[in-house]
Amino acid sequence: ATFRKVIVTSGPTREWIDPVRYISNASSGKMGFHIAEEFVKKGNFEVIYIHGNTLEKFANVPNANNISVETTIQLRDAVLKELTGDSLLVMAAAPADFRPIMTAKHKIKKEDQSGEKQGLLLELEENPDVLVQVSEHIKSNNIENVIRVGFAAETQDLDKNAISKIIKKNLNLIVGNFVGNGKGFGEIDSSVNIYALSGLIKSIGPLSKEDIAKQLVEYLLAF
Repeated sequence: ATFRKVIVTSGPTREWIDPVRYISNASSGKMGFHIAEEFVKKGNFEVIYIHGNTLEKFANVPNANNISVETTIQLRDAVLKELTGDSLLVMAAAPADFRPIMTAKHKIKKEDQSGEKQGLLLELEENPDVLVQVSEHIKSNNIENVIRVGFAAETQDLDKNAISKIIKKNLNLIVGNFVGNGKGFGEIDSSVNIYALSGLIKSIGPLSKEDIAKQLVEYLLAF
């Protein structure tokens, strides 16, 4: 595969409920960080690392163009802005799927004016699906030769869900792994499966995320 640019997204996004509370998820950004780091080591293309609220140590990849975003919409806008022909997009970020319809300007209090305790009912709306919008953007702007790799973190039916995501999001490949109860997110060893439209094409692991990233990048460079 020949690309001039590699765009790697990483980490969770945050959607604010009020100035002190937000909706997010348990992604650390470790996998995306190591993938971007590996691409930098290979060295003959520009690497753009777009990250949400990763752990501090996964926020800056040396010798990459590091872009920090907060919300899913900011993530989408950053990806679309960077997308050019002859590029590889690796969407390892874990964007928040929903955002509050209203964000309160001030901290929401537990009690109302009279001191009565009150529950909090959150109304959420769906965030845009970044990869679906990437596909539409590529099509409407006739951008050529963009390899799109998605990630599917699933708690069940990994094979089925991964394949349906390839179709829905118009991807070349999807990297799937099981998560839940602390598994798969964060620091520990894990395994991933790589799927194409035809089904499972490669399994990697169980290994550290650094080693999974190495093998994954080698696979993508040969794809």
